[in-house]
Amino acid sequence: MYSLFLNLEEEKRRTIINAALKEFSTNTYDLASTNKIVKQAVISKGILFHYFGSKKNLYLFLNEYVTEIFADALNTRLNWQEPDIFKRYEQIVEIKFQLMKQYHNLFDFLKMVYAETSTDVRQELNEYNLTLQKKSYETVFEGIDFTLFKEHIDVKKAIDTIQWVTDGINQRYDQQLKAHVNDENAFNNLLEQCAAEANSYFLFLKQLLYK
Repeated sequence: MYSLFLNLEEEKRRTIINAALKEFSTNTYDLASTNKIVKQAVISKGILFHYFGSKKNLYLFLNEYVTEIFADALNTRLNWQEPDIFKRYEQIVEIKFQLMKQYHNLFDFLKMVYAETSTDVRQELNEYNLTLQKKSYETVFEGIDFTLFKEHIDVKKAIDTIQWVTDGINQRYDQQLKAHVNDENAFNNLLEQCAAEANSYFLFLKQLLYK
């Protein structure tokens, strides 16, 4: 259905994807404007609808496209033989940030999708995401050696804590990243700072939680 779009040269395809990600990560589905997307992507509205047919098709395609990009990156770049949960998280952070260098608003968009309430798209999102999220969560922790934790540690609470710290650091840098989204060097430098800070907290938590 989207073969015309997928056959575009990579740079043009990424420009359109990034324009759509920016608009849909800033606004809810109902408020998002295809006029702003085509202006940002420097294409006509006719061309956009030639590729996707409708705003709804574009939105659902975008969700599937970027989710598969992230899943593929995890499957191909993550060391699944690594049993240390902190080292696994370090790898995940690095993979996420490498993707953000190509698609700046990728994870902001996925967060908006998670909270989207529009009846135009919610059912399709639920059907696509429910099984995928469960499978992804189970896969990420596959092969982790939980015996590395101290004996009295509640492993579930430990994992929650690691995730909360990761989310907190991301939120700390969120506004700075958005402010520098058009400055590639500054954006990439901020990602490197964020990754370094995350790794320092992983080391801190590892000292507290591991034997």
